[in-house]
Amino acid sequence: MEGHSGWGTLVDGWRKGPWTAQEDEILIEHVNQHGEGRWNSISKLTGLRRSGKSCRLRWVNYLRPDLKRGKITPHEENIILELHALWGNRWSTIARSLPGRTDNEIKNYWRTHFKKSKPSKNIERARARFLRQQQEQHKLKEEQRQEEQQQADMRGMMMTQVEEAALAPQEMQEMAYMYPLTSMLQWGGGSCSVSDGSSEEEVWGSLWNLDDIHDDLDGACRGGLTLQDQVLTFY
Repeated sequence: MEGHSGWGTLVDGWRKGPWTAQEDEILIEHVNQHGEGRWNSISKLTGLRRSGKSCRLRWVNYLRPDLKRGKITPHEENIILELHALWGNRWSTIARSLPGRTDNEIKNYWRTHFKKSKPSKNIERARARFLRQQQEQHKLKEEQRQEEQQQADMRGMMMTQVEEAALAPQEMQEMAYMYPLTSMLQWGGGSCSVSDGSSEEEVWGSLWNLDDIHDDLDGACRGGLTLQDQVLTFY
């Protein structure tokens, strides 16, 4: 149902056609006071005879203060080509990478400059360039991951060597306490033997003097550690 108002033709209660400067001022003032959103309530709050959809599109595509004015730059054109090669006609997604440009503006630019008039090889070059950048980034990340893994493996090997070096004297001493006779023979250089004239009772009797043997072994271990320190100092 059509009618007429001071602002032009009404269709089903909503004004159609170009926006006037007065309508723009009303919409701008409303958004500045209440923020974006709730577009369907603007008509009731302001008396503006525009639908919520019409108000939203007018604001997003023409009245937003952060909108860029002027032609799309060559740099922006390259971004459009690369992102379209990746996402196709998802204009809202592409617009997120172009601050100040709207999805409607990008869509119109694409259809005007690329869909018919320009050869498709421009698009193919953009797609190839984008894929090459993706491959280079993936290669760089993989090299970084391998380097970090090598460093972690090297740190693990060094820690293992340090721990083994620290535990060696302790294990030696524990072995001495567990097997005193064998340790005594080893610390004597393997030259200690039971003479033919020694009796079995004498051998077993000597094993009961564990305190003396342990004292000797403690001294030997300390001597071994001192020697190890000297060797390390030498290197």
